[in-house]
Amino acid sequence: MTSTPPSYTIRDCTGFDDFAACIQLQRDIWQFSDLDITPLRSFVITKHGGGFTLGAFEDGGRLLGFAHALPAFDLELRPYFYSHMLAVDARLQNAGIGVQLKLAQRRRALERRVPLMVWTFDPLQSRNAHLNIVKLGGVVRAYHVNYYGNASTSALHRGLDTDRVFVEWWVDSDRVKATFGETEVQPATPLAAIEIPFDIERIKAQEMERAREWQLRVRADFQRHLADGLYCAGFERGAEGSPSRYLFFRDEARS
Repeated sequence: MTSTPPSYTIRDCTGFDDFAACIQLQRDIWQFSDLDITPLRSFVITKHGGGFTLGAFEDGGRLLGFAHALPAFDLELRPYFYSHMLAVDARLQNAGIGVQLKLAQRRRALERRVPLMVWTFDPLQSRNAHLNIVKLGGVVRAYHVNYYGNASTSALHRGLDTDRVFVEWWVDSDRVKATFGETEVQPATPLAAIEIPFDIERIKAQEMERAREWQLRVRADFQRHLADGLYCAGFERGAEGSPSRYLFFRDEARS
């Protein structure tokens, strides 16, 4: 992996060649079989149905990453975007492209006056937690056990249930604005914390039963804190060999 990306431009994916590149990136990153690939027709339907797919394209035209967002409504028919996929070339995953794609999503949501974006991630993945909560200012108020079931063909999903937390990204909230230096907020004191491994993939490769124990422990702790009216709005990433920590606060305001 590299921290110095080539020169690139973020723009809408619009044509069949763009979407084909998104499909290939899915195969490269998640090692999906065709059964689990989001197909070309879904990208086309999203484009014409109110959603959008943003791509980071190298000056020569190669796709370096993409972010795919679907239009959605909650149970009270309030609109939001469901960010279904964020993918970046494995060689460039520390280069900031993912953050720039999310910022472009935020700009699009603000332009369309859609206040909320939602997506999921594996709560055992320390790097993803740091991106979603610290770098982007997302909050977590929901935990779903085995969200995708156990039928995924991705090598990254084998061995454990597909537990996921839901990120709420209130794109015009004070918290998100403060994350990007647009305003200031007074930091609160965390009321609880949950530890996760610094590198769950290493544990999975060495001792799957230990990885399962971590998942069950984190699952139970998340469910308990959320049931108690707390929400997650902080994350401290550990150093190599030491655990990371989710931080929980009292859910007194929804954004």
